[in-house]
Amino acid sequence: MVASTTADRSSRPRVGRQLARRAAVAACLAVLAGGAVATTATAVAGKTVFVSPTGRPSAVDSSCASARFRVIEAAIKKATRGSTVVICRGTYKGQVVLTKPLVLKGEHAKIDASGSDNGITVPVPDVTVEGFTVTGAIGEGILVVGKPGLPVTHVSIKDNVVEGNDRGNPTGRPISTSGYRECNATGPVPGDCGEGIHLMVVANSVVAGNTVEHNSGGILVTDEFGPSDHNLIEDNLVKDNLLDCGITLPSHSTTAYVKGRLNPAAGGVYDNSVLHNTIINNGTKGQGAGILLAAALPGGATYHNTIADNTIVGSGMSGVTVHLHAPGQYLSGNVVEGNTIVVNNLKGDNDFKPADHATTGVLVDTAAPLSITVANNTITCDTYGIWFMPSARVVGISTNQYWRVRVRVKKA
Repeated sequence: MVASTTADRSSRPRVGRQLARRAAVAACLAVLAGGAVATTATAVAGKTVFVSPTGRPSAVDSSCASARFRVIEAAIKKATRGSTVVICRGTYKGQVVLTKPLVLKGEHAKIDASGSDNGITVPVPDVTVEGFTVTGAIGEGILVVGKPGLPVTHVSIKDNVVEGNDRGNPTGRPISTSGYRECNATGPVPGDCGEGIHLMVVANSVVAGNTVEHNSGGILVTDEFGPSDHNLIEDNLVKDNLLDCGITLPSHSTTAYVKGRLNPAAGGVYDNSVLHNTIINNGTKGQGAGILLAAALPGGATYHNTIADNTIVGSGMSGVTVHLHAPGQYLSGNVVEGNTIVVNNLKGDNDFKPADHATTGVLVDTAAPLSITVANNTITCDTYGIWFMPSARVVGISTNQYWRVRVRVKKA
């Protein structure tokens, strides 16, 4: 399944892919020497309003030079549904919450969320957020969040730079003192503040053309109180998020898979497409894969997702990592296809026994049977190409291409 979108795309990720391929070659030489269809926001057309540090209530509000508003929240409150709110050049302090369907468009605008829980929060459908630099949040740079059993739909997050967020737990170790509760640990398990961009209970939405860097982790899709499904994550540059994964699709639900039956209305991370992203140097100071598919608790389900045509280089864990931690979880039907995967699992993966401490392209660790397709990938400069446990059924192994890989297939 290959999804498409009509969303505008920034040139940043395409340039990033070229840089990534150069980095891949350099990394390799160093080692040798040493389906779903997602749609964009569909809000009806409305008027355009402008926000500027020099805005004046008496201005005609026809351009950035004649902006009427100085405060983003004031402009959102006054704007009609379907309007475009243009945020003009400048730095705006604090978090922004979208309260109605509209387009929030940055023109060289920066959201400085230092001291705030999140940078931009989207709890309503039919919203576009584009063209911002978002930085400094305790939790997520951009959070799209639904309600229990009711996903937010038709949201487009595109062409933003999301950097230096997820600061609530700078070490990645378990803590209990954060004012942002998601940062606090559950027993010995560190909290999850949210990372750069977080889709929590979201469907039929797009994350495209963003640069997500220097957060704890990159892009996260979860299902705490309802499903996250049929989303498209495409053409993003995700790099140097050092404590966690580049792109993570973990089920946090306990009701998505019960008594051997899937319950897609209750939860699950499914039918999402992760395509054409460039993912470089994530998780190298913590525990993070390039792309992770996982479930946290019994009842979790991450399934029928497509991971295709991405470039993944230099991750702390394997380029694509699959973790099924306990019986009663469901991770079958995912497809990993056509990716370029170079020198990953730099820190090793200790979540299962036997542990994998060697560089690895694709790893499938599972405490229960699962089926996955791993096909037509190019895996380069790793000790192991594909590493998997006997309880995993891996389809398509013979179609992968390997270059400077010591052991193409390792069955633990």
